[in-house]
Amino acid sequence: MSSSSTRLIKSVALAGAGNLGASFPEHLLAEGFETTVLTRAGSNKSFPAGVKIKEVDYTSASSLESALEGIDAVIATLTAYDSQTELIKAAGKAGVKLFVPSEFGNVTTSLKEDAHPALAGKGVAHGQLKEAGLPAVLVFAGPFPETTFGVPSFGANFAENKMTIFGKGETPISWTTRREIARFTAHHLATLTSLPAVGEPTILRLEGSSASFLDVVAIYKRLHPTRELDVQHVPLEHLEKAAKDVEGGFLESLVAYLLLSWEQGYGKTDEAGKHELSKWDEWKPQSLEEVLKELTADL
Repeated sequence: MSSSSTRLIKSVALAGAGNLGASFPEHLLAEGFETTVLTRAGSNKSFPAGVKIKEVDYTSASSLESALEGIDAVIATLTAYDSQTELIKAAGKAGVKLFVPSEFGNVTTSLKEDAHPALAGKGVAHGQLKEAGLPAVLVFAGPFPETTFGVPSFGANFAENKMTIFGKGETPISWTTRREIARFTAHHLATLTSLPAVGEPTILRLEGSSASFLDVVAIYKRLHPTRELDVQHVPLEHLEKAAKDVEGGFLESLVAYLLLSWEQGYGKTDEAGKHELSKWDEWKPQSLEEVLKELTADL
């Protein structure tokens, strides 16, 4: 950990402390950052000792600008992209040095025109950051294994010994846990010696494990050799139709879009070997097998 008195980034504000964001305060504090969490009115979430809490109204520019006064970097883990838009504008006006937008999943620098609105919103943010004059860091880490395999929506229902695979299930995917994403991001901010140019964001490509859905089946069978796992394959056409039905069910269409994108190769953060993964000698990420072992320990 670098000396907090000499580092470029000393204070960090976290916007969004839910599914992913809850993992950040611990690691930001561990890196010596002055850590502030922006919360909405009425929030009753608790945070580690040392975290400053500022209540904000994402529809009020003055509220956001006031909360960001004196803040060096903002990390957003917001799912509401209209809120992130206002946050970006306020960060630019408040003199924030660096912005880490709500990415942390699939690579979004080359989205297709028919991308799901949830991911299209991430791509739009790139232009908004440039317009606001904000240097940025984009963190691509693939899906979170602990949530993907913790709910049946993505095909794994280990409690009932069932696994649904869409397509062949042979495509490698990058898997990185939320905790590891937060730890790597905090380390990166702590060791920055210069800011990226506006419009040319630094890209972190993280990967805890690389595995296809068939690899997941093999890992599960290795962990539970006496259990019979019923594996069913569903044609990708099923996903293609569901992914486009945004009005019929936003969340369901997003799950379908993500499953389809992963099987098509868009879940690899190094983009199928086109780029190098980000390195840090002290980052020893939890493996997919370790995650699955924890998730299925009580079976």
